[in-house]
Amino acid sequence: MSNDVTTPDGGAPTAAPSTRRRKLWVATGVAGLTGVVGLAALGGLAARDNDKSDDAQRASDSQAAPKQNVSDAGPTEDRDDGKDRDEHGEDRDERGEDRDEHGRVREVPCDDEKLIEAVDLANRDQGGTLKLAPRCTYELSFSDKKSGTGLPTIKQEITIKGNDATIKRDSEDAFRLFRVADGGDLTLKDLTLKDGNAAEFKYGTPQGPGGPQGPGGPQAADAPQAAPAMPKPPKKDGEADGGALLVDRGGSAHLEKVELTGNNAEGNGGAIANFGRVDLDESEVENNHAQENGGGIFNVGVLKVKGSSDGEDWSSHGQGGSSDGKDESSHDGGGESRITNNTAGKNGGGIANGRGKDKEHDKDKDKGDWPGVEGRDEAGSVEIFKTSIENNRAGENGGGVFSSGGFVKIALSTIKENTACDSGGGIYARDTELNLEKVIVAKNHADKDGGGIVNTGGEKKKEAPYGDKEQKDEKNEATATIADSKILENTAGRFGGGIFNGDQDVKLKEGFLEEPDDKDSNNARLTLRDTEIKGNTALNGGGIFNNKGTVTLTKTHVTKNTATDSSKLHRVAGGILNNDGKVKLDEKSTVTNNDPTNCAGTVKDCFN
Repeated sequence: MSNDVTTPDGGAPTAAPSTRRRKLWVATGVAGLTGVVGLAALGGLAARDNDKSDDAQRASDSQAAPKQNVSDAGPTEDRDDGKDRDEHGEDRDERGEDRDEHGRVREVPCDDEKLIEAVDLANRDQGGTLKLAPRCTYELSFSDKKSGTGLPTIKQEITIKGNDATIKRDSEDAFRLFRVADGGDLTLKDLTLKDGNAAEFKYGTPQGPGGPQGPGGPQAADAPQAAPAMPKPPKKDGEADGGALLVDRGGSAHLEKVELTGNNAEGNGGAIANFGRVDLDESEVENNHAQENGGGIFNVGVLKVKGSSDGEDWSSHGQGGSSDGKDESSHDGGGESRITNNTAGKNGGGIANGRGKDKEHDKDKDKGDWPGVEGRDEAGSVEIFKTSIENNRAGENGGGVFSSGGFVKIALSTIKENTACDSGGGIYARDTELNLEKVIVAKNHADKDGGGIVNTGGEKKKEAPYGDKEQKDEKNEATATIADSKILENTAGRFGGGIFNGDQDVKLKEGFLEEPDDKDSNNARLTLRDTEIKGNTALNGGGIFNNKGTVTLTKTHVTKNTATDSSKLHRVAGGILNNDGKVKLDEKSTVTNNDPTNCAGTVKDCFN
């Protein structure tokens, strides 16, 4: 079957699923039926589904799945109940079944239907461990329409040990691979998840052959009239999210040495959409796409992405390399996680923490008409450690990482060669507490502002009673702290090649006069410590552009940055341009060798 991850309508299947597959879903849905009663019930369902001429063969097939329920751990009479462990060292219970810390252990042969059945059995057995066949490819060609998922929804604590196996969608139908429900806990190890496609469920008459638009439809004079389409219910939050994996609120997933590739979502999270908790350890998220936010990963819960803890010193980043950024922007590559080559139609090519501003969405929410779940449109918490985020692309903001609130911490990582069609080529943070430590942000590009980083948002102000001064809403302050890091060779089409800080509604004043540095500049606060900003380029403010914000530099060096604007009407700075804000340098910070000037606006102790 086709592996195309883009399904234009996400509608009904173009062809009916196989008889064997239908029987499998029936079998896994009648867990309570055992013995003669269970087999008779399944036999009756099978008989209604097949021609009389095939009764004997079909009846045999219909009993295959129930037999697997019994034989999955092997006949108990063949086991030695006197043994505490098997030949592999696994624990056994009093019935002689293999068990580990997660419950019963099941060996899953290289058969997609056996995989579906094993997940269902683990759900009904209060969890357990599944061991997949080494290097097997499990091809899923049918899904549960209710959950939009190729495998049964995870409702218990289940571990799947992949043994370098692959689970992929092999169907013209659009469906994701895994869904973790409230209370479910999924662990995946040494596994590849491929070609999942999360799509909104479409109600109404199928549009295939015989349907309203297909051959033989209403345009044919002798065709029967199509049944009227059912009204489409409101879209459920998360329905079209998470091409490979969707984690609901209250659910959790832990991925260790897992590769997610070629997945797609009509909504958010090309590979993963997280409303609960997700941990990735030494894993790779590559070549995924979301039509909205989070080409690789979408998060409004708790997300942690990390590499191996071995060799985590700063020297592994190549500190002190050449000025062209080649040495500084490389890792040793051992044991890191990778978020690479993902794309988003809106925000967060690699990772999106929250959805960002959506005018139509905000308008509907204000009216009380928004169908989503309260709180799910807010950002969550993201921690990234020893991870490479490279070559991702966003149609709007945040080529590498996007955040519209919450908390983002990145350490010992590289953010390189990402692109934003609007702002924040490497990182875009709005109303976010952003913390970078020992991070390289190199060779990213934004068509508008902040080739490397955008820190924007700030305090929203509301009217105080009785005509007093405006009150501050401290919850919405944008703060960014960057320490022991390098911002290298990033480019922006407008302002802030390295970093843009403050209000993006910029109005450059004509003339070259400096203004008093006493304004209340709290739109965004940026603190730089022991950091190098070098070789960045923009129309103006090649290194740093600050607009109505506050920037504090401690033991930080801004050098060899370029502003390409040749205008004679306003201030131009290759190093730092301060526009209606505050910029403070300590005695150990320097701004040197920038073109055409080091600083413009009020930047104390900066010499041109």
